Amino acid sequence: MRVIKKLMLLFFINTVFCAYCQNAALDPTFGNAGISVHPHPNTAELHCFTFDNNGNIVSAGYYLQGGVGSTQRQLTLTKTDKNGILDNTFATNGKVTTAIGHSEHPEYIVIQSDGKIIVAGSVNFTGGGVGGFVVRYNSNGSLDATFANNGIYTTTSSNIFVFITILSDNSIVLAGNSYLNGESLAILVKLDSNGVEDSQFGTNGILSLTSTNFKFVMQEAILLNDGTIFCAGYEYSDTVNYSKSAYCKIDTQGNFDTAFGTNGKVVIDLFNYNPITNITEYLHSAGQLPNGQIIVGGSELTSFLLKINLDGSFDTTFGTNGMKILSYSFRPRVMTVQTDGKIIIGSGTKSALGGLAYRIVRFDTDGDLDITFNNGKGLVDIDASSGDDWPEHIKLQGNDTLIIGGNSVLNSNHNFTLARLLLDTPLSIEEPLEQFIKVYPNPFKDRFFVEDYEGIIKSIKIFDNKGRIIKTVSNSSPVKEIYTDFSSGVYIIKIETKDGRIMNKKMIKK
Repeated sequence: MRVIKKLMLLFFINTVFCAYCQNAALDPTFGNAGISVHPHPNTAELHCFTFDNNGNIVSAGYYLQGGVGSTQRQLTLTKTDKNGILDNTFATNGKVTTAIGHSEHPEYIVIQSDGKIIVAGSVNFTGGGVGGFVVRYNSNGSLDATFANNGIYTTTSSNIFVFITILSDNSIVLAGNSYLNGESLAILVKLDSNGVEDSQFGTNGILSLTSTNFKFVMQEAILLNDGTIFCAGYEYSDTVNYSKSAYCKIDTQGNFDTAFGTNGKVVIDLFNYNPITNITEYLHSAGQLPNGQIIVGGSELTSFLLKINLDGSFDTTFGTNGMKILSYSFRPRVMTVQTDGKIIIGSGTKSALGGLAYRIVRFDTDGDLDITFNNGKGLVDIDASSGDDWPEHIKLQGNDTLIIGGNSVLNSNHNFTLARLLLDTPLSIEEPLEQFIKVYPNPFKDRFFVEDYEGIIKSIKIFDNKGRIIKTVSNSSPVKEIYTDFSSGVYIIKIETKDGRIMNKKMIKK
């Protein structure tokens, strides 16, 4: 009897727990079963992406012109619709490649309100030397000849740009680092709307953010809700071999916010190592919470999160005195924050097939693993291919949908790869929808049936294996007979109920 009671109690606890759980799943309506892979003539890698006003996805990366082993990386843009299908009206079959020097490495991409696309990063020039680049494209993928030199701005002062923001007059502020006299130091650069350096800004458009006592190297910059820029990285004025975590807050004119930290800057040694120890402590990712606080990710011997108040101080209610050590088997690469304050981090992990896979981890606002995410796991792994896959950028497409941009490997070639993850699909403690809705036969030939004797179906949508919707029907009868005139293959039947639940069923047409 006691055993039965214990089992009943355990069942009750698990049932209550699951009532608050959420399931994370690849969106079957995106790409091919949630993953959209775009090979290039040779191996290619995606590094950043953004959305245009219509929700289309524009990605920037590079492809190796000489194939595997080549050092000649050419800037490449790819455009898909919001469901990961190539936009063949963009450039040539949805892709465009731009050669600036011997090799380009894009770091950031934005789209102006008029649809023009701006990409920035670093370039290795043919014949030697490193600089920064900014390229502006028209919305159709052609170079904007009105910008800089036929669409391309470059600087030969060893600059590397990691951030772009566009001001109301379409002038451009860039953030990054400049390598000078053996040191890499943070800078801002301002261009007018035509891609010309603003002579009223800094020295000929370039403004240093560093000083003798603040040798700051920028790893990440984000635009805050108040229009200022938060920069994160590390500082090494003590010695070039000894870095400390550092961050600062500036306006778009390069003025430090004196109400933040100490005159706009914060430098802190989080691990208190002896200066002779050559261990790099640095901050590499950031996101802003709805209340204005900032979450920052960093690494040293271990990975960690910081939660920062509006004045630059640590929120001591977060983790231990504002810092949360991440004891999970991954190293954070990229970060975003949901409107409810939950923190999403993307990284790589070992896959079941022995290679690398995407890992998406979600934390509560207090820095603890979110046990309501993915049925109590707190994380989800996505294996996009049998080779090594790794994420380079994540961005919310609506608060409950995450786009992951990165790379996957097939036949030794790296490919631009996007995935769409449904973050919060409710797990009901009620009987599954399959108890009320029947879809048959499977496989089918020219038609299939949907049974709905409870009258709970709102709509039925059919998607092909590339995520394209090919048919939509409404259900107004207990048994719906759906005729098909499309070719043989695999299809996803997406059924939405009147109370908002979703049932996805893979079907095969003979």
